[in-house]
Amino acid sequence: MTTRTSPNNPTVINLDNICRNIGRLPLELRHAIFNCLTIDFRLEMVKQKTAPIIRSLYEAYDERILDINALKRAVELGIRWPFFVNIKNESGQFRLVNQTIPKKHLPSIVFNQMGVTVRTEHPVFNALRKIVIIQNIYGKIDSQSTNRWTQRHARESLNKIITTITQCVDILPTLNVPQNKKFNYYVKKRVFQFICILTKFVSKFKVQLENAAIEKLKQQQKKTFKRTIGKYIPGAFRKMQCKLKLSEKIAKAADIKAQKEARLAAKKEAKETKEATKKAEKEAKNADIKARKESRLVAKKEAKEANETKAATKKAKKIRMKM
Repeated sequence: MTTRTSPNNPTVINLDNICRNIGRLPLELRHAIFNCLTIDFRLEMVKQKTAPIIRSLYEAYDERILDINALKRAVELGIRWPFFVNIKNESGQFRLVNQTIPKKHLPSIVFNQMGVTVRTEHPVFNALRKIVIIQNIYGKIDSQSTNRWTQRHARESLNKIITTITQCVDILPTLNVPQNKKFNYYVKKRVFQFICILTKFVSKFKVQLENAAIEKLKQQQKKTFKRTIGKYIPGAFRKMQCKLKLSEKIAKAADIKAQKEARLAAKKEAKETKEATKKAEKEAKNADIKARKESRLVAKKEAKEANETKAATKKAKKIRMKM
């Protein structure tokens, strides 16, 4: 987290919190606040993004999604053009010429030498030429190629471009021309705009980098899983298969035993049912025979009683007749 401390004011200003709180305000109020900020404070706000930008550029190069030619054009547009422009001379070659606005702030130095007026550019432009111009990149830059020499050239070109970016962000804001505050402000403003251009350039492949990082993390987790847990899975699988086969064998044996016991139980039940049926039939037959015997006895008894009654009636009749 980046902080800034003033020598006269020991209060520490947390720039991240300030930027976050400003971002919640309405657009008009944000513009009004931003216009009140000094160029030094604006630079301090965006300079903390330099390291993430450079890191994102290297990550994009490693993932083969970085267009180095487009990055080179963005750097030249953002930092070289505000100070120098290429002009084609009569022989067809390009030469660097100072831009009009910074030239107004730092006019040429004029002096007489042996009666001749000599005009030379301000020494600051020589220093700027060493800082803001990408040095010695020749030929085509192809970051997608699989050729070793082409990849080496692309990597060296990227290093030179990032060196220029680092120098511009670190050195230019410290450039101080005495008694020319307009030029100092112009330099800091261009550096601020340059960082904004780089931020917008990096934001184009931010989602791709996040997806690539997620995919890389997944691959790393897969390797870790295979190295730690995955190597035990085949043995555990074989043990589980043996346990399953043993369980199936035990279940099959239990099923066969259950079926056998069910058949024996069914036979026993059928036998018991048959014996009970025979016993019931025998008991019914015996009861029928007994009932018939008892019926015959009852009939004989009734016949005997009827005969006795008939005999008694006759005897009584005879006695009445005698009387």
